[in-house]
Amino acid sequence: MALNKSMHPRNRYKDKPPDFAYLASKYPDFQKHVQINLLGRVMLNFKDPEAVRALTCTLLKEDFGLTIEIPLERLIPTVPLRLNYIHWVEDLTEGQGSSRRGIDIGISLGKQFKSSCSCSSVYLSCHTEPVIK
Repeated sequence: MALNKSMHPRNRYKDKPPDFAYLASKYPDFQKHVQINLLGRVMLNFKDPEAVRALTCTLLKEDFGLTIEIPLERLIPTVPLRLNYIHWVEDLTEGQGSSRRGIDIGISLGKQFKSSCSCSSVYLSCHTEPVIK
């Protein structure tokens, strides 16, 4: 997972990348996609769309309490990069009358989702700052 110094300062993954071993022990669907290398480190094959989908769904569940289904024929976003986009848009809109967090999308969302396409940016923007006006 590409986590580096160019990540947004407010991104929760900037200084603390996901713990694949912990996530694999807690989420059986994610555990199916991890492997242990010769050094004993838990690894994920990012070239496997099913593995990336499992990671995305696991991070959304673990860190945001969101349950979604992403079809394999859809773009599978990475959660840390989507958070970067959200924080950058927040920075761009800051100073335009009122400071706010999250992106105003004009809808109310529950915690359980079934989606025919990936709307992870929408879900994440609602959960980076739950009160959006």
